[in-house]
Amino acid sequence: MLKPLNVFIVCCLVTLGTLFAGTSLQAEDKANSYYLIGNSLTWDTVPSLLDGDVQWHVDCGKSLPYIYEHPEMPCVKNSTLWPQALKEKQYDLISVQPHYGSTLTEDVDTISKWVKQQPKATFIIHTGWARSATRADEYANKDVSGKLQHSPAYINTLIAALKKRFPDRQFKQTYAINLLAQVDADIKQNKAPFEQVSDLYRDAIHMKTDSGRYLMHNAMRHAMGQPRSDKGYEKVDPKIKQYLNQVLNTLNNP
Repeated sequence: MLKPLNVFIVCCLVTLGTLFAGTSLQAEDKANSYYLIGNSLTWDTVPSLLDGDVQWHVDCGKSLPYIYEHPEMPCVKNSTLWPQALKEKQYDLISVQPHYGSTLTEDVDTISKWVKQQPKATFIIHTGWARSATRADEYANKDVSGKLQHSPAYINTLIAALKKRFPDRQFKQTYAINLLAQVDADIKQNKAPFEQVSDLYRDAIHMKTDSGRYLMHNAMRHAMGQPRSDKGYEKVDPKIKQYLNQVLNTLNNP
């Protein structure tokens, strides 16, 4: 039988071990580096509120092929230009966001060039989302032969093509389009605190800076393996935040 002093020492050691383990995990999270390439729909995920070492290249309204060919003057002035960023640092996770105007082949070819430049990175396909007026039609579209549509068919085919080219690499996605589809389904069943999906939009395509961005920021955090956070969103209506958290929970079973 352990004496009281020995029990105390063992308990202290266990407690210290747990504390050090937790500190180590936190340090590991903060040590990870993240880079995001996209347009204002990437900006709507609020990269500046992500954990860790984060940089971005954001050019408003542009597709990935355009950003690859014209990296000189992105609209977000505090961008770290991708040629400089990817040359100077090997990132742990890189998010890339396809957008209107490109084809599946163009997106695969463009992303592949970045994959080759970053041989150790996990790549996240940020799905972005459609204009509110065409969201439902695009989401249901199964045709991937033309220009980009914000649909699971397009995103899944894109990821499958990348995995075929790079079978040893990991590719993930944000599922942003799926989250909006979930909200739409909930609205139709009177389970959401909105009258229509466009209530999350602040204009034809961008998310509201409170509720919409809270949803998309945490979708990006989930894809990057970061814990959910309401930093910067403390004033979002608690009932709306509770509902959006339920929607985000579906990411555990996409």
